[in-house]
Amino acid sequence: MVTDRAKGVKTLCLGLRLGFVFLTYCLWLYLCLPEAIGDRTAFNAYLLYLEFILIGVVLSPLSRGSQSIERSKWTDSNRSSLRQTVGGFLSVLLVVFFVKDDAVSRSFLLSYVPWLYLTLLISNHWLPPLVARLAFPSSREERVVLAGSVEKARRLQPWLERKSGLGFRTVGLLSTSGVVEEGSPFPILGTLENVAEVLARSSITQLIVLDPSLGGSWLRQLTHTCENAAVRMVALNDLDEQFSHATTMFEDDGVRFIGLREEPLENPANRALKRILDLLVALPVVLLLLPPVTLVVWLLHRWQSPGPVFYQQVRSGMMGRPFRMLKFRTMHVHQGDVAKQATQTDPRIFPAGRWLRKLSIDELPQFVNVLYGNMSVVGPRPHLRQHDDAFSRVMGRYLIRRFILPGITGWAQVSGYRGEIHSDEDVQRRVNADLHYLENWSFSLDLLIIAKTIWHCLVPPKSAY
Repeated sequence: MVTDRAKGVKTLCLGLRLGFVFLTYCLWLYLCLPEAIGDRTAFNAYLLYLEFILIGVVLSPLSRGSQSIERSKWTDSNRSSLRQTVGGFLSVLLVVFFVKDDAVSRSFLLSYVPWLYLTLLISNHWLPPLVARLAFPSSREERVVLAGSVEKARRLQPWLERKSGLGFRTVGLLSTSGVVEEGSPFPILGTLENVAEVLARSSITQLIVLDPSLGGSWLRQLTHTCENAAVRMVALNDLDEQFSHATTMFEDDGVRFIGLREEPLENPANRALKRILDLLVALPVVLLLLPPVTLVVWLLHRWQSPGPVFYQQVRSGMMGRPFRMLKFRTMHVHQGDVAKQATQTDPRIFPAGRWLRKLSIDELPQFVNVLYGNMSVVGPRPHLRQHDDAFSRVMGRYLIRRFILPGITGWAQVSGYRGEIHSDEDVQRRVNADLHYLENWSFSLDLLIIAKTIWHCLVPPKSAY
């Protein structure tokens, strides 16, 4: 399988990279600090540094992530090497800090870091293709034939070219149409009817089915033929195309399912973590910040627009359940149609209220909603039921936002999608941002959104009013 070959090459590259770092470290120590070799105490210390350098390289984000087997561009290799160098350097600083080693040589910190960077740059750029060539010589070549349409073969061609370094060579295509199609990126070897003959004649070792919707009878026949001919068979997963939507596959208690999206917040542990963050943020705001700000807002109301300090409005919450959302009032008391969106020059907003909105101070009472549990600090913004109905007609996936608690701020807001909605495209951009948050939630993403929101409060974007 392609993934097994790729994982094997990456594992070998990591081992060789660490060995390369070990050898160049010993060379650097011999050339730059020969006196440390004869001093047992110093030599042990530098061995400890080496161990943590290797740990830092292994634990760096790049080493754990995917890495191309083909020789990458120098810019990509440079970025990778910098991350690994920083990982190794920070690991050494960590051990120096904890063991309180004040005798560490400055030449180590100043001269070895560029030495490590050059070592990693060379290994990141040259090792993967070299290891792939050695691991998969011509005797280990995988001769691949495709079964499907020319169009799908053309789509898969870039991927097949990238995998050539793993010993995969595409021999040709078995057409499903029964006629010779033009514009094929690979030679047409025949049709599905003569698959057994093609497998034997061309010494095929792997068949890739490009269109699993051929039907159960064809798939069973291909499976039977490949098994009898000792040919590996894999099928291209085109569920995204069939559903017209990105899909995800999961298994529960031995039963396999296809879903339309990942939902990290369906995990109770993630929900508990998010709730803890909500309380850690909301409690100090409600107890320490909200009382003095309420007093200031009350004085502004007395000055420019007498009336209640707070404004309650029914909004749609999680799964469409209505709740009363709190805000500081920024409009005059009798403002007319509550469903009408506020505009930049809206006469209903009194002068000080315009600044309250621009600095997002009017949203501060919603931290009380967070404590009640009908809102979160971060999530899709809740809208009026009338707006929900209108927006859902613009974008069919709009109501999916209801899968999670609404928030005071969200990924859409910190991405610049806030304020008045002028067009259908505005709705789509906001909904896509909300769905991205729903499908990719993480604790660190919440922290990032909160940090960006604080910055936007201090330096309001132009879209704020």
